[in-house]
Amino acid sequence: MNNENIRKAVREEIRQHPVLTSSLKHFAEHDAVYYPGYGNLGDALIALGTLDLFEDIGWAPKHVYGRHKHVLSGHSHVVMGGGGGWVKGLWESYTEQTVEFLQNGGQLLILPSSFSGFGECLLPYAAQVTIFCREQQSYDALIQQGMPEDRVFLCPDLAFYTQEKHFSDLEVAGHYPVLKIFRRDEEGISRPSRRDSVDLPLLFNDVQWATFDECLPPLRAAASLISQFECVETDRLHMAILFTLLGLTVKIKPSNYFKIKAVFDYTLHRFPTASFEESAQGYSCEEQNDDAYVRKLREEIKHLKREQQAEWERRTIALRQNDALLSRLEAVQEELGEASKKADILLEEKQAETRQKQAETRQKEDLMQQVGVLQNELKRKDDNFDQICLELAQLHEKKNGEFERLRQELETIRSSRLHRLGERYYTIFRLPGVGALLRGVRKIMTG
Repeated sequence: MNNENIRKAVREEIRQHPVLTSSLKHFAEHDAVYYPGYGNLGDALIALGTLDLFEDIGWAPKHVYGRHKHVLSGHSHVVMGGGGGWVKGLWESYTEQTVEFLQNGGQLLILPSSFSGFGECLLPYAAQVTIFCREQQSYDALIQQGMPEDRVFLCPDLAFYTQEKHFSDLEVAGHYPVLKIFRRDEEGISRPSRRDSVDLPLLFNDVQWATFDECLPPLRAAASLISQFECVETDRLHMAILFTLLGLTVKIKPSNYFKIKAVFDYTLHRFPTASFEESAQGYSCEEQNDDAYVRKLREEIKHLKREQQAEWERRTIALRQNDALLSRLEAVQEELGEASKKADILLEEKQAETRQKQAETRQKEDLMQQVGVLQNELKRKDDNFDQICLELAQLHEKKNGEFERLRQELETIRSSRLHRLGERYYTIFRLPGVGALLRGVRKIMTG
C-alpha cells in the first residue's frame, strides 16, 4: 500500500474507533468543553487533526483557555487535547488542573497521548477518566500501574487524522536533498551543529492551539518550507508525521524517552516512506561515548527522580484519599447539619401547628362552654317565659272573671228600679225649657 492509502486507512481507523467516537458523543451530550493542549508546532498538528475529527462527528465544543490551577472549575465534563504532557520529571503540564478537576467530581476524557509515571496519580479517580494512548508502551504502563482496562484504550495519534485538503495545494518540489530538524530542548539527545539542523517547531512554542485559524497558517508555512526537500531527518515526532503525510521520505531518530519509537512501532511503521534509526549517525567515537555517558547519567537521574516521584505519589495518594474521605465526611456532616436544620424547622412548624390546634381546641371548648351557658340561660328564660305566660293567662282569666262580675253587677244595677228612676230623673234635665229651669234650681240648691 502507498502512503495515501495507508493515510486513509489510519484516518478511517480513528473515525471508526468505537470507544473514541461513542465517548466523544457521550461527552458532547453532557455539554463538555474542550481544553486544547499547549506546545510547539507539532502540537498544532495534533490540534488540527482533532478539529477535523470534531468537524466530522458534528461537534463544535466551547474551548477553555489558560493554564492556572482552577481553569477547569465550573465544568462537569472536559475533553483534553492529546500530546506528550504526561511524562513525570519532564512534561507535567496538566497535573494541577486535572487533579483539582477530578477531586471536584469532574469527568475527564484524554485524547491520544503518551504517559509515563502518571498512572498512580490518576488511579484514585479511575471511574472519572477515559484515557486514549497513542502507542502500546503507554497503555501497558497504565495497566501495570493499576488503571482498569475499561478506562484505558489504544488509538493512533490524532495528527494522523489531518485532512489532505489543508496541504493539497502546496507544491512538493524536492529541490534539496536533506533537511535536519533535531530537538534543542529537554527531549533532545542528538547534537548536530547549528548549521546542519534547525529546530523548526520551536519557532512557535508554548501556544495553546485551539482553532483552525491558529493552527493552519504556521503549519502551512512549515509544510511549504519542508516540501522543498527530498528527505527529512528528525527526532521531532510530529514533523516526521507531517512529512510522512506529505509523502516525503522521513528518517526518524530517537529522543530521550520512548515516545517516538513507540509511535513508530504502533502507527508510523506502516508508511513505506518512514524509517526509524536507533542511533544518531555522523558522531565520532569520542562524541558517541560522551553522548552515551550523558544519556546514561540522564537515565540514572530520571530513574532516581521516578523512584522519588513514585514514593511521593504513594504518599500523596494516601493523603489525597484521606483528603477525599475528609471532604466526603465534611460534606456528609454538612448534609447532616442541613438535614438537622430542616428537621428543626419541620419540628418547629409541627409544634406551631400543634399549638395552633390546641388553641383552636381550647377556643372551641370555650365556645362550647359559652354555648352551654347560653343554652342554660335560654332554658331558664324559657321556663320564666312559660311561668310568665301562665301567670298572664291566669291574670287574663282573673280579669275576664272580674270583668264578667262587673258586667253582671252593671246589668243588675241597670235592671234595678233606682237605676230606672235615675234614668228618668236625668231625662227630665235634658228636656228643653223645663230641663234648663230644673238645672238652675239644682244649682241654686247646691249652691
